[in-house]
Amino acid sequence: MSDSEHSEQEFTLEDLEGSDVEMISEDEENPIDIVPQQRVTINNEQALKRLREQIGLPSDLAFSETQSVTSSKAIELVDPDDDLKREVAFYEQALEAAVIGRDRLKKEGIPFERPDDYFAEMVKSDEHMAKIRQRLLDENASIQASERAKAQRELKKFGKKVQIEKRLEREKAKSDALDKIETLKKKRQQNAASMDDGTDQFDVALASDDEMPAHSGDGKGNNNKKRAASSTQDSRNKRLKKNQKFGFGGKKRNAKSNTADSSADMSGFSVKRNKSSSFKTGAHKAAAKKGKPAAKRPGKTRRMNARK
Repeated sequence: MSDSEHSEQEFTLEDLEGSDVEMISEDEENPIDIVPQQRVTINNEQALKRLREQIGLPSDLAFSETQSVTSSKAIELVDPDDDLKREVAFYEQALEAAVIGRDRLKKEGIPFERPDDYFAEMVKSDEHMAKIRQRLLDENASIQASERAKAQRELKKFGKKVQIEKRLEREKAKSDALDKIETLKKKRQQNAASMDDGTDQFDVALASDDEMPAHSGDGKGNNNKKRAASSTQDSRNKRLKKNQKFGFGGKKRNAKSNTADSSADMSGFSVKRNKSSSFKTGAHKAAAKKGKPAAKRPGKTRRMNARK
């Protein structure tokens, strides 16, 4: 192919794909002169204005038809990469436009607020809202139950504290009473000589008059003093005999049981009395008279057979 037959082909950059460019660059035997061509854009202002007038809205339309507001201040940003300042500028511009539009709508008498009795259909269904309401009620109930449980725990702690204080108070009162009894016993042992004169074995009068309960108003607080003053030797002897016969309080169970001292006491044992015939009874007496040992009692089976 001669040079005259070579025709220059013109391609635009948009007409070539990446694979075509690679194929052309690889074909070194038949090089093709490629002249890139750039499309020329035409800025026909008159045609654009004419089209704008055809599709544009008339200028005498009411604001409610367009609701278009032009900001009174232009946005000037020193640093366009500062997102915070840019968003604040957008917010201020939108707020100014909302105020201007609200005033213009009021001037034209166009209602733009929702009335008080407006009923709109909810986006969520009634079943879904019922589930949400039930969940909120359950959460509220669980919170109240937790609060009640917490209050119960606090009351339980307080109750345990009061219970421990009461128990310690009772133990202290019991200890004081036991100490007082021990003191009275020691005084009674020290004054054992006065017991031979017929005095009470448990000397309650040793307690001071200050420790005795006083009753105000009816004069009963001095009964113990009156009894002590009216006590005579005969009454004390009578009291002593009753104490010897019936006891004077204290433990009464197993009062007649043997003790180590009573078991070791052999003063009441008499060999002569035990061997005497008057001490023996029943079969022992009959056997002793005949000089024969007493017959053993037959068994139950023999007794039952003898009855038949």
